[in-house]
Amino acid sequence: MSICVLVADSSKARFFSAPDGHSDLQQDRDMSHSDSRLKEQDLVANGVGSASDAGGYGKHLMGHENAAHQRQAEMFANELSSELDKTRQSNGLLRIYLIAAPRFLGLLRESLSSQCTALLTSEINKDLVNHNIKDIRSHLPTHL
Repeated sequence: MSICVLVADSSKARFFSAPDGHSDLQQDRDMSHSDSRLKEQDLVANGVGSASDAGGYGKHLMGHENAAHQRQAEMFANELSSELDKTRQSNGLLRIYLIAAPRFLGLLRESLSSQCTALLTSEINKDLVNHNIKDIRSHLPTHL
């Protein structure tokens, strides 16, 4: 049995674990979603949305870029939730902590399975994905 800490934003995630509530965190793996790093207009130009109107006159449709970027973030949240589920099934997780950038935290929460939601101990609404392990640990309770 162990504890999992997922630190993420819409393009990068880091998975940490601790065997019990008194142990130090250890980084297990990283995941990235390169499409989330693309500019909105590149997502639309690459076929995620359309940059022209139905008549082909090249008019810019407002909102497609935001929708394209949102879809990429949702896809990554779903990938991370699947990874959490795999970890839960193979490692017998006791608790899950989520630390994510504000907008992405909501997407993660929505995509979690009911089994992972039941293990969710705390959510921290901060963008710490590029911080060092000591700083990440300082945002978590003393006893995990």
